[in-house]
Amino acid sequence: MNHKPRVIYVTPEFSPLAKSGELADVAASLPKYLSSLGIKISIFMPKYRNPEIESFPKELVMRDLLVPVGGEKVKASVYKGELGKHDIYFIDNPKYFWRDYIYGTGKGEYLDNDERFIFFNRGVLEFLLKAKMQVDIIHCNNWPTALIPVFLRTHYSKKRQFKNIATVFTLHNVAYQGEFPPETLALTGLNWNYFNPKQLAFNGRFNFLKAGVIFSDVLNTVSSAYKREIQTEKHGFGLHKILNNRRDVFFSIRNGLDYEMWNPETDPYIVANYSLSDLKPKKKCKLDLIKEFGLSLSAKTPLIGMVSYMSSQKGFDILLEIVDKLMEMDVGLVILGKGHEEYENKFLNMQKKYPKKIALEFEMNPGLAHKVVAGADIFLIPSLYEPCGLNQLCSFRYGTVPVVRATGGLGETVKPFSLKTLRGNGFVFKEYSPKALLTVIKKALSCYKKPDHWQKIMEAGLRENFSWDTAARKYARLYQNALEIKRGG
Repeated sequence: MNHKPRVIYVTPEFSPLAKSGELADVAASLPKYLSSLGIKISIFMPKYRNPEIESFPKELVMRDLLVPVGGEKVKASVYKGELGKHDIYFIDNPKYFWRDYIYGTGKGEYLDNDERFIFFNRGVLEFLLKAKMQVDIIHCNNWPTALIPVFLRTHYSKKRQFKNIATVFTLHNVAYQGEFPPETLALTGLNWNYFNPKQLAFNGRFNFLKAGVIFSDVLNTVSSAYKREIQTEKHGFGLHKILNNRRDVFFSIRNGLDYEMWNPETDPYIVANYSLSDLKPKKKCKLDLIKEFGLSLSAKTPLIGMVSYMSSQKGFDILLEIVDKLMEMDVGLVILGKGHEEYENKFLNMQKKYPKKIALEFEMNPGLAHKVVAGADIFLIPSLYEPCGLNQLCSFRYGTVPVVRATGGLGETVKPFSLKTLRGNGFVFKEYSPKALLTVIKKALSCYKKPDHWQKIMEAGLRENFSWDTAARKYARLYQNALEIKRGG
């Protein structure tokens, strides 16, 4: 194929318009870098009702698009906005997307998520059909977009416009699979013959993620370590055999970081800019962070930062076990994020117990996230599992030392600092336990007391390069692979 492929990038979230996790950051960055390679790319997402989307400049491009859901035709409106070299389309229906959250509240997911995202998946395809958009690749992400490959091979299999489209399905986190009752199948309009263990059924449920894995032309995930992990029984969340069966078309491309957005030399969110050649202004960022969160700490007190969804997957269960012991040491803790109500409440109690040393902010605020990354001394990521992780890449970029568990992309990118060789860019622990977490934090704090050693670790991180430039070129090749596979190559 000589021309650059025309790509549709379908995502349930996009930063800063609607964010739950790292997919939002990937969706905001990867298309931008692909556009710089000359690839024509359009983003499709739901039009959630939030201030960020409401204030985003856009125009109505299609009214009363009829979308099949079960036996009905549900109306959708489609809006279009511009994002530099690429554009973004919003599929709108107030019944499905006039919500405060993307997937659900801290108490649980919305009960109609099956219907909401079936509507979104078919809405994308119906719009492409009616608008007569010429498309080579549809790039789907996570379970909320996983039925697009299924619909292309069923309802739309005889549409000439869709005949040569190749599908790429990226697995950002296989723990979230979109499992629903068998009755959900009726909403897709598919024959019940598809509800079998080799296709859509999984443990008696309709599993969206499994459907995407089976029906896509090409699969990929976000780090080579995570790809290996999810093909094992221990980490595959039940899908390891299915992923193994598709290993010939299963690839991995590690996520990158948007180095234009995350740059301590030009960052508008932080109080002082700095670089590898001049790290002194970073101290001002720390003092600003302490002031911002109302802590009573000196500039010499090590400050631990976290920007994370608060859940057991992110290690908040084992962190909770050691907070009292951490507070016995001379450290501060800043946590930015929201999540499960259980952890929000428990850490609120900890903050009340140690009001001058622990600070919490339950929101996904881009400006505060930059302040935490720049102002903290240590960036803590004690995840149970982590497909890739972007936070450790941000911390490298800002000379903030990551302390992580060796899982997925964390273990791939963070190299343990050695006192013998004085090499390494962070601190790593393996066993998922409060004891192991406390031990590695103590090791980091011990090193923090040796400024020369700490400076070496900071500089090692700042020298790393995890820009999207390299990853975007790999995705361009993946698209070519997908087209060749689609053609039987």
